[in-house]
Amino acid sequence: MKQKDVRYPRSLEEIPLPAQVSDLALYLRLSAEFGRADEGEKIYEGVESAVKAALAEFQQLVLSASDPDEPDALGEIRALRPAGPRVLVQGVPDSYAERLRGAFLGRMAGCTLGAALEFEPIGAARSWALRFGDSYPLTDYWSEVRNPEDLHYIVGKKRDLTKSCMDAVPPDDDTIYTLLGLLAMEEYGPDLTRDQLACIWKKYLPLGEDGGTGGGKGCWWGERTMLRRLLGGTPLPQAGVEGNPNLQSIAAWTRADSYGYVFPGKPEKAAELAFRDASMNHRRNGVYGSMFMAAAISAAFAVDDPMDAVRIGLTEIPRGCLFAEGVRWALEQTPSNYQEAYDLTWQRYKGMFNGSAITNALHVVMGLKIGAGDFTRTIGETVAMSGDNDCTGATAGSILGAVIGRQNIPEHWIAPFRGRMHIYLNGLPEYLDLEEVCARFEALGRRFCGS
Repeated sequence: MKQKDVRYPRSLEEIPLPAQVSDLALYLRLSAEFGRADEGEKIYEGVESAVKAALAEFQQLVLSASDPDEPDALGEIRALRPAGPRVLVQGVPDSYAERLRGAFLGRMAGCTLGAALEFEPIGAARSWALRFGDSYPLTDYWSEVRNPEDLHYIVGKKRDLTKSCMDAVPPDDDTIYTLLGLLAMEEYGPDLTRDQLACIWKKYLPLGEDGGTGGGKGCWWGERTMLRRLLGGTPLPQAGVEGNPNLQSIAAWTRADSYGYVFPGKPEKAAELAFRDASMNHRRNGVYGSMFMAAAISAAFAVDDPMDAVRIGLTEIPRGCLFAEGVRWALEQTPSNYQEAYDLTWQRYKGMFNGSAITNALHVVMGLKIGAGDFTRTIGETVAMSGDNDCTGATAGSILGAVIGRQNIPEHWIAPFRGRMHIYLNGLPEYLDLEEVCARFEALGRRFCGS
């Protein structure tokens, strides 16, 4: 499917259905107050049945769709790749330890910066920053956040995202995903399967009181549904794809970093592992996004320019897919700041889901371009673009961190962590030592790559 063929019927803002659903609930109450409760219930039940039928039709529509440019099988995906290096270095790069810590800590910093304003519109985020004397884009962690005492991912508070209250990497689903990849490869090795990954999810991820994996939010979208179904005994692929309208969301590529970390300079292998992970509950461009990010992060350990890593990432996904077309387009753009990047993205992709794999990846690519190797500017501009910006900030920080190494990340992004990360995984301590986590990634990388 090419961009010229995509026809979004209307942007979500123009569809009045949510307001109508709200009116249905009001009319149901009103019918009871007017003494017609039984008739009101029948009308409401009819609407409920119609909605369920429409959802079933939509599911059949998307799962039965096919496109020769966008296959789901790994062999078919590889057959459509452009030429690429596949392996950039034998063993591990000489600078592996330094770059690995740059990538991991860069991810922690970018995620923490973005988590305070996840999906916040640009205007609202900018106003909030200026109210408390913070620059926008930010050059340090937030001074204040809304609702500071609210729960943040089961074990944390919103205030943990501010520079004055931070005493560890705050808990976040996007940092937890990175740990899940580590735990899976430690337990099952470099050729782990989707079913083995599902076992790791069931073993370590808790369900919050609301049925999710966080205090009001945790794993998002298809991840939440998949985990609940896996725990209930539903196998893959049904647990991941049925009833899941987020098959092309950003969530899969937020799980990709760990595969690049343990296969530095091996983009093909990193993309293969990302494929297995993403295909648990994504299809097509949702999967390609994960393969692309894993390959780009892997390549970042062996290049000196993050844009070279991006270009290598493109060689691991189908050349004709919508995701690859979008990244190539982003590489041609020359935005000077976050607002221009945002405007360019949404002029082209108006109507696309704000949490899509594609639009958020374009924010990462353009954030890396604008940042031009400067860590603070890169994560600040990327996060300022809005969207799923704890994810985009994390990935931009991960790619650039792998290129420039730990020593080139300004200390004010790392010192507030006090050498530890706050987590919420079953059977593990509430805090993990950052250096210990990096050492565990490094041990896997050296073992897997034969060094």
